[in-house]
Amino acid sequence: MATSYITLVASLPYLPPFKKAERSPITRLRLEQRLHVLDSQDARQLALAEALVSWRMSLAKPKTDKEMVVRCRAALQEITQPALREFIEFRMDQQTILAGLRQNNTIFESAFLEQVSGASRWAGFIAAHWDTQDFGLAAVYPWIPEARRYLEANDAAGLDSLLMDSIWQKLSRIAESNSFGFEAIFAFVFKWDILQAWLARDARQAKSRFQELINEVKNDS
Repeated sequence: MATSYITLVASLPYLPPFKKAERSPITRLRLEQRLHVLDSQDARQLALAEALVSWRMSLAKPKTDKEMVVRCRAALQEITQPALREFIEFRMDQQTILAGLRQNNTIFESAFLEQVSGASRWAGFIAAHWDTQDFGLAAVYPWIPEARRYLEANDAAGLDSLLMDSIWQKLSRIAESNSFGFEAIFAFVFKWDILQAWLARDARQAKSRFQELINEVKNDS
């Protein structure tokens, strides 16, 4: 185990559960400064993974599921670190299931399988169980029924919170598998990413609510 990685992990601040966080304990600049000790291969793989599955990549987010699959295949050709690949595959499984839930569950759309085939080990399984409640995967992914309800209710905030929590727990398990190795480092980076996205979302909601209050005052005057 590289001493520099142990030092890096020891230098990282405690990340509170994202739903309870009031602010980020470290800025992106400070985090990147500490990540400079990563060897070139790990740094490269982390950058590829962040571009692919970070929560805040909205500006570069692919417009279609098919585009996402193409990007995933290209990135996985270079990402060889087992735990990082496991995390990406977990995220792609989640995205594939959501893509299926977004479709009309009463009529199988062949375009769905065409778009997501190769993105997840579950793509074919979902197509084969299209008429089954939650595609028969609720025992493997207990969050699916709740995600479906949020989608049906157009509750984007609730769905975000649910998915973030699922990913957060996955990252915690990965970090525990090697508390002072690359696993703990990239798990911290992606959890920090979730925390930032959560805080930014709260800020937007606060701004929106503030504008509502301003409008109410103007209407009363």
